[in-house]
This record gives sequence, structure tokens and C-alpha cells, in this order.
Amino acid sequence: MALSCSSRHIVCFGNELHGDDGFGSYVYAQLCRLIWPEDVKVFNAGISGLNALRFFDDCSRAILVDALVNFGNVGEVCLLRPEDLADRLQQPTGHGQGIPYLLEALNAIRNPLPDILIVGVEIAAVTPFSPGLSDKTAQAVAKTVQLIRGLVSA
Repeated sequence: MALSCSSRHIVCFGNELHGDDGFGSYVYAQLCRLIWPEDVKVFNAGISGLNALRFFDDCSRAILVDALVNFGNVGEVCLLRPEDLADRLQQPTGHGQGIPYLLEALNAIRNPLPDILIVGVEIAAVTPFSPGLSDKTAQAVAKTVQLIRGLVSA
């Protein structure tokens, strides 16, 4: 059975083996503990890159969750729209471009686009092969879950 056209998706990105870059994975784990309306689906996109395009299938609204850099103070939770990331796409390559590159690809293949919001936290550092979040980023997980709950309820 296909999902309805009014389905809402929460898609979390991150690499939990690289310090604060795992923020989205930690949010995903908390979101999975909650009960959501039937039309809300929660996905762990991990480091799927363009493979995450499938999470937009049959979706009218999407909330993307990821670590952010240069959007505020460490631990600050930010609510963004795709246009807030437009200047972040600097090279025509998918490696290391994250959500801006994904949204550019989505724009090329999907019309109309779902309504998209990005919820993220300003991270302290990406630390390769160091699982776990810094204190301020870890504290932002609960705030992010609360924000997402409010967005879904609105």
C-alpha cells in the first residue's frame, strides 16, 4: 500500500562514529521512542547522500535533521528553510555537500517539492572515529526533539 500524498517525513542525517556529526542519529533514536500520528514517518538517513532521495517519495512535508556549521553558537538549535542553505552549495559534487546538494538534486527530479524545513544544531567539531557528542551538542538533542514535536503538531 502506497503512502498517502499528505505523508510527513522526518529524516535524520549523521555519522555517529564522527563526534558531533552524529547529532541526527541521536535525535533519530529519541524520535523513535515517541508515538507519532499515522501520517508521520521517521527515517534514519545516516550518511546516505543521494540515496536519501527515496525518503521524499510520497511526502508532502519533510523535516530534515542534521549537524550545522557556521549558523550560530555551539549547541544552538536552528530552524532553517532550504533557501537558507542555498549559498552552501559551492561545488558540483556530492561528496561532503550534505543537505544542500541533496536539495539541489531533489529540485531537479521532483515537482512539486514537498514543504521542507531543516532542524539542526551548531556543532563543536566533527571528530573522526570518536563516537559520542560534545556536551553542548548532546544537550541540544532534547531541545531538537521538542522543536520537532511542535512542528508536527502545528
